Amino acid sequence: MITEFKKTMRASLGVCVALTGVWAASASADSIDPIAYTDTLALGESVTIRKTVTVDEGAPTSGIVDVMFLIDTSGSMGAEINQAKAAANDILSGLAGFGNLSTGFGYYSEPGSVGVKHDLTMNTADAINNLNGINLGDGGNGGDFPEEGIHAVKEAALGASWRPGSSRFIIALGDATFKESDGSTLADAKAALDTSGATFIGIDYGNMTTASWGGISAAELSDHSGGSIVSSSGLDSAALVADILAGVGSSFSDYTEVTVNDLGTAAPGVGVSVSCVSADTGSCVGDTAVGLYDRETTRTFEFDVTFTGLAEGVHDFTVDGLVDGGSIAREIDKITVGGGSYDVPEPASLGLLSLGLLGMWGARRRKQ
Repeated sequence: MITEFKKTMRASLGVCVALTGVWAASASADSIDPIAYTDTLALGESVTIRKTVTVDEGAPTSGIVDVMFLIDTSGSMGAEINQAKAAANDILSGLAGFGNLSTGFGYYSEPGSVGVKHDLTMNTADAINNLNGINLGDGGNGGDFPEEGIHAVKEAALGASWRPGSSRFIIALGDATFKESDGSTLADAKAALDTSGATFIGIDYGNMTTASWGGISAAELSDHSGGSIVSSSGLDSAALVADILAGVGSSFSDYTEVTVNDLGTAAPGVGVSVSCVSADTGSCVGDTAVGLYDRETTRTFEFDVTFTGLAEGVHDFTVDGLVDGGSIAREIDKITVGGGSYDVPEPASLGLLSLGLLGMWGARRRKQ
């Protein structure tokens, strides 16, 4: 699967960059219908609407994507670090093809590996500057073959400011296996990936999985989190972009859960509850469609969503279609709860109200 993604990425990379970040290898258009909903509810009143989530073939183009990069800064990685910096703009443009992108950077070597040196940002210029701030020798030049990737992955998973509803990735660029250090064990790193929901991807410049050289294969983390190890295509900048996009793209190929959720944006004014109605070839379990799905074909899922007015006011919020916890499409909702000052009369209503008041005033004068 990775090899096919890499071939596709190389073939379409020029078009991808020309389209300023739209991943040309996929014309997918995941969606949630309706894309907007507006209603007025009395306090305590509820309304139920049917929402359809469509997961199209190919990788998503409208997701929320958070990527923490970890750079091996040991002495053998000079050319690779320069390659990443030269390709920075194209890397970010390519990743933005999956949706709304946020990136951060850390490094690992020994000692003093850092999982988050520069936290996630959606600003492209800041992200490029942050990558340029990672340099050979940060944290030491490496005292033995395995590097402190275990500690860096754990710190990145627990320390990054992941956004609600994001598809989360930790991408390590390195040429050596990992080791347990600084009090961090392999079990700790796996638990941190589970806690954060992040997927580990390794861009392997030679020996990330060569356990015979000593240390822990980086595949321990990719296999655990549903990620991959992508063998580097060399020091060409376009090849690095293709490798990174292949790793991320392949992680979207299969999925097991689909649901919708407001991610807390409706609280406390509006209560939101969800019931799965149809689950393509899978089954409904409560609010979730569950099955073994792939993006080789378009699939649709239906949900009944109930909004309940809990606090008077005008409440603007979002509801996301989620695939394995990551948003692939978003709708905008507006629910007005209660009356009084929250109900703004239309001009015609204001005219009728004025006539009514004048009539009451005239009747009062006649009575007097």
